[in-house]
Amino acid sequence: MKKYFVYFSLTGNGDFLAAELEKKGYQPVKIEMVKTPKKVGFFTILSYGGRAMFKKKEKIKELNLELQNDDLVVVGSPIWNDRLSTPVLTAFDKIALNKQTTRFILYPAGDGTKKSKIQLQKMGFVSEPIVIQYPLKYQEQALELIKNL
Repeated sequence: MKKYFVYFSLTGNGDFLAAELEKKGYQPVKIEMVKTPKKVGFFTILSYGGRAMFKKKEKIKELNLELQNDDLVVVGSPIWNDRLSTPVLTAFDKIALNKQTTRFILYPAGDGTKKSKIQLQKMGFVSEPIVIQYPLKYQEQALELIKNL
């Protein structure tokens, strides 16, 4: 059994979690957009939040990941407009995840995760996600929340 942390990070929060989970034996697999925004500002956030609201897909780089039935997968996603990030949604089309065992770490900039949790349930995922606000800013809290993964 292998352990993977499949994640997207635009602001470094996911990269921080990936580095910490790698210490726990997880192999990080970063989802990367073909065209990454050069600057993350108000209009970028507004634009991608709108894209998330309408479940748009992004062009992402190839994921070199072949999962076995017994592999443990944790998916990390920033929350855009209370929804999963669009690169993560696109990755779901490219990798076969076990909906019974896949776990999630959501890292919102605010309190909004209600719609993203409903989104995961509608897709058939059963695990309650771990929610970590600003992992880079609140590192101790983030480490506490992921210590039992």
